[in-house]
Amino acid sequence: MRKYIIYIASFIGAALLQTGCYDDKGDYDYHDVNMMEIVIPETKLRMPKEEAVEVSIMPQISQTLEQNEENLVFQWKRLNPNATLGSDRLSDYTDYSVGKECKITVEPNESDNIGLMLVVSDEKNGTTWYQIGEIAIIRPLNPCWFVLQEKEGKGVLGAVEGTSEGYYVYPDVFQSELNQSFPLEGKPLAVSARKDYGNSTLKQMLGFFGFTVSPALMLVTDQDLALLTPSTLITKYSSDKILFEPVEKGEPLNIGYYKMNAHGELFVNSGKAYCAPMDGFCVPFSVVQESELPIISAYGSYGKNFLFFDSENHCFLRSSVPNYMAYMSNQATQNIRRYGTKWSDQKPVQTYFMSSNELDAFDPNKIDPSLEMRDIVTGGSQGDFAYAIAAPQNGQELTVFKFSDEDPVCAARYTLALPSEVNVETAKFTASYAYMANLIFMASGNKLYRIDLDRGRVVELYQYEADPSAQITCLKFKDAENEEELGMSLGLGINTADKGLVVELQLTVAGDVSRGENSICVYEDPNQPIGKIVDISYNYE
Repeated sequence: MRKYIIYIASFIGAALLQTGCYDDKGDYDYHDVNMMEIVIPETKLRMPKEEAVEVSIMPQISQTLEQNEENLVFQWKRLNPNATLGSDRLSDYTDYSVGKECKITVEPNESDNIGLMLVVSDEKNGTTWYQIGEIAIIRPLNPCWFVLQEKEGKGVLGAVEGTSEGYYVYPDVFQSELNQSFPLEGKPLAVSARKDYGNSTLKQMLGFFGFTVSPALMLVTDQDLALLTPSTLITKYSSDKILFEPVEKGEPLNIGYYKMNAHGELFVNSGKAYCAPMDGFCVPFSVVQESELPIISAYGSYGKNFLFFDSENHCFLRSSVPNYMAYMSNQATQNIRRYGTKWSDQKPVQTYFMSSNELDAFDPNKIDPSLEMRDIVTGGSQGDFAYAIAAPQNGQELTVFKFSDEDPVCAARYTLALPSEVNVETAKFTASYAYMANLIFMASGNKLYRIDLDRGRVVELYQYEADPSAQITCLKFKDAENEEELGMSLGLGINTADKGLVVELQLTVAGDVSRGENSICVYEDPNQPIGKIVDISYNYE
């Protein structure tokens, strides 16, 4: 097992202020005072999983008058378990070791940062200085970009762990972390990591019913799927505990579509759509239109609604997202997970045709049959809007339908001409809560574009110039439901002729690529190459 320790010395103003503190012993004769600056190197350690790791910390000492350290006594103190990290109160610390060098043993699975205080005393004049520091424990795969790859028709899960300031590339995390192979059979389709898997409001209101919120990782192939814990890669629910109906019938899985968003997950297996609300239980039920089973080819959400596109009837369907009262009145989902109750389709997601009136920008029940629905993405503050993106086959024009909870529900229809180099058949789309303006982001070929719906403009933002034949195969924000920095950090999964790589872009509030330092970071390691990328997803816990 690899053990990585990174030492990064950071000289910050706070350190200078703290190191200037010393005990005054009452000698008021006028003479020069020996001042000291103490810098404790920033220490980061990847959480050990099998064996304890010893970390050595050596402070950097500089004095204004003295040239040696013969009169100095070094006392290291360790932060008490219940104290606040970064505390400057002596009572929050316990004596740990004596001597300039401090050696800390970090036990396996120790995940909390270790707080330290160094007390330096001058025996010659009785002056004492204090400096706080810490050992930052990096949890495995947190934060990281999970990278789903395809190799010889099978899945491989890799990861880019860390930040632009320092990162590791793991081409195969199941192999490097668990010494195991990828756990799912079939061709890889999707990966989705989520910090809060479950509804925070439900947890607060209905925690006593068993509602929980925790990090989750979903892996999907055309033959299998599983929900895992991201930092451990341990399976929480396998396919037989998710797609109950086809498994109980003994039918092989044939998964053609999967998507996770703020309000739930959509699974399409053998043409039949199942939807699981974002309650943390991952129990999907059939998507129905009256007594019919619609053919769902695109899924999204906005406000308090699910939005589906029925490709067979070429229309939009809508369903209300369950609220906490709905969960209180029907505990079927909780009982399946908590008590092992047999699954039955007693809680199907009932959809209905979207009504229209003279205020609507178009009739949502009838759209041009030549248009094919490419995706439905969610944007606007708090996810108030859904943008259904359509285009004709081999066309060079996009038609975007905007939906909201307000009247009119079908708020607008936009038509935009695409740059000639855009291949609409393979183009990928995303949006973020961070942008209140009607902005969508599109990737095609080796280029990233911003689509400004209000201005009718498509603007090129970024081009991967190292390989003109490269293909951006997927794009996702670190957290599309975050309205701040994470909602403006965009990841691109790029395939070149011989490798895959992840590019991370920091965008501005206007949707441009930032000009700041590290605003564009290419994650790759020649010694640890990533294969053909299928999908990426950001994990942070």
